[in-house]
Amino acid sequence: MNKLSALNILREKLGEDGVNALIEVLEEERGRTREDLFQVLEERFARRLAEEMGKLRSEMYKLFARHSAEVDGKIEGLRSEMTEKIENLRSEMIEKMENLRSEMHDEIGKLRAEVHQEIAKVWNEIGKLRAEMTEKIEKLRSEMHSMKADIIKWMFIFWVSQLLALSGIIFAILRFVR
Repeated sequence: MNKLSALNILREKLGEDGVNALIEVLEEERGRTREDLFQVLEERFARRLAEEMGKLRSEMYKLFARHSAEVDGKIEGLRSEMTEKIENLRSEMIEKMENLRSEMHDEIGKLRAEVHQEIAKVWNEIGKLRAEMTEKIEKLRSEMHSMKADIIKWMFIFWVSQLLALSGIIFAILRFVR
């Protein structure tokens, strides 16, 4: 039975006013059903989004803690190594100063050159360590950026699937109403 013949039968039974009133009731109910459906879908989406964001935060905190601990450990190792090297340099300098006092003026110049070389080596090591730390920080940033891109990609896929599901539901409802 098609829509037109059903309307004609209803007009015969209910009259024009009755059919119009029935159509209004059906339209209102369809509107309420649609609003309820949107509300349920919105709540589900919000809950799912909150769950995923919680998981992401937890993973990010763990990753940050792990990398932070690694960086702290390396810094502490560098500090102890630098302290040891500085102490070694100090002891060498004190010993050489004792010898230099008794030696001639030319020997003082040689000692200064050696000290400058050692300091240059230390600064070179510090520069290498800085470059290494910068590289690791950039890797961490890159990983976090990649994770963010993946999350956005999955959110887009979720939204598209929700839109398709909603379209299918609306299409089914419209088909059912006809």
